[in-house]
Amino acid sequence: MGDVKLATPRFRFLREGYDPVEVQSTNADLVLWDMTRPRQKWPTMKDAPFLAQTFIAWAAARRTGAIPTELKWETFLESVLECTELDDDEDEDDPAGRPTPPGPGPG
Repeated sequence: MGDVKLATPRFRFLREGYDPVEVQSTNADLVLWDMTRPRQKWPTMKDAPFLAQTFIAWAAARRTGAIPTELKWETFLESVLECTELDDDEDEDDPAGRPTPPGPGPG
């Protein structure tokens, strides 16, 4: 993506036993939510914002290689202790706003 600043949400999640990870979502991650939600009969993003943001963070993490692509949604969900959407002003530690690489471990 280079120096392009996207308007799509960025997330930081913490999984049990792993370092925190930051990911930048893209349209593909949001579309995956839109396609998956009705098939799973999940509530809307407005009615279940934490489900939506955790799913989108999972999709972005798989897409970017921050977690293994074979890590299933249900397994990821069970291991996440916290998932938060980042504000633009949270880029102060990293002026380029780049997502952090995944921590050590098998995923």
